[in-house]
Amino acid sequence: MVRVWCMEQSPTLLARLTAQSRFTSPGYLLATIGKTADLWIAEAMEPLGLLPREGAALLVLRSHGELTQARLGHHLGVDANTLVMILKKLESRGLVERRRDPVDRRRHLVGITVEGDDLRSQVDAAVEQVEARLLRRLDEDEMVTLRELLFLVDDVVGRHRRLAEDP
Repeated sequence: MVRVWCMEQSPTLLARLTAQSRFTSPGYLLATIGKTADLWIAEAMEPLGLLPREGAALLVLRSHGELTQARLGHHLGVDANTLVMILKKLESRGLVERRRDPVDRRRHLVGITVEGDDLRSQVDAAVEQVEARLLRRLDEDEMVTLRELLFLVDDVVGRHRRLAEDP
């Protein structure tokens, strides 16, 4: 059985946590697990010649198809300058293509190439291996529960709502 910690059930719990017990608080655990996952994903992307954000760009373009540069940056959570650096590297490797938007010539559209889609399959496999390593002690029911709980937390953060809005 999975124990669920909920601030609404005990709003003063965080205030009562000692310095030692804070290392087991959900916020701390999410942060440290996230850092570990980031490190492992970076290690998994290295043989592919990609940084995690570059791999993420391929995954976003696979999921959403051709996007404006601004929209892609919004999905990745990066500013315009960082996105240009990501796209220059991907474009130089023939993994993405940028072209002017025929409707609004001020905007660029970004799409994944066949080569990018082939590499994206390897990115998927690398991320799946990291997830399997990270979650190897969970059974299937626990993984479903974890995903549902993370979606609840993510909903509070509002990331999916922000992604649904135009930048």
